[in-house]
Amino acid sequence: MNSTSHLTNIPSLSNVSQKTKAMRQLLFLLLAIGLCNCTPKPTALSTSAHTENTTSYLIGYTGGWGGGPAYKLENGKLYESVNQHNPGNADATVNDNTFKTLKSATGLQAMQRLAEDFKENVMSEVPPGFQCPEMAYDGVCPYFIIVKDGNIRGWTLSEKGTYPDSFKTFMEEVGEALTEI
Repeated sequence: MNSTSHLTNIPSLSNVSQKTKAMRQLLFLLLAIGLCNCTPKPTALSTSAHTENTTSYLIGYTGGWGGGPAYKLENGKLYESVNQHNPGNADATVNDNTFKTLKSATGLQAMQRLAEDFKENVMSEVPPGFQCPEMAYDGVCPYFIIVKDGNIRGWTLSEKGTYPDSFKTFMEEVGEALTEI
């Protein structure tokens, strides 16, 4: 066999570099497409920005294992937090959550009842606070938050707390509303 016959079967360096360049371009294109598909798509979500004339009501559970999502009534519409774990305080629940519209007729009615039943004098009997001793053993406490004129106030109902009957009754209504949502 002729030694030059082997050389004719070897691709030229220019063909190899062109193929390498084409492969790099193809790899770059595939990576670019893959990265574009991995980025979150913009959605029509409502953030927690509040106007000064809006009153919002939020309910949920706080405590062990994150408690769960927050539900918000604002401008006659019901929303659910995208984050399914409660951050553990009223300010973070309001300001650090993104909300999406929740289509639940019974949930909307339950939240509207809470808004109607809310009495400032009942809630003023208990100082605002977000304590839930039950979280020490993975328990949860229902919470109620009102955002009015930019002011955020929140309350929880703990099994270990002592509360006026009117406050306890309202917070039990919050728990019932959560089961309806």
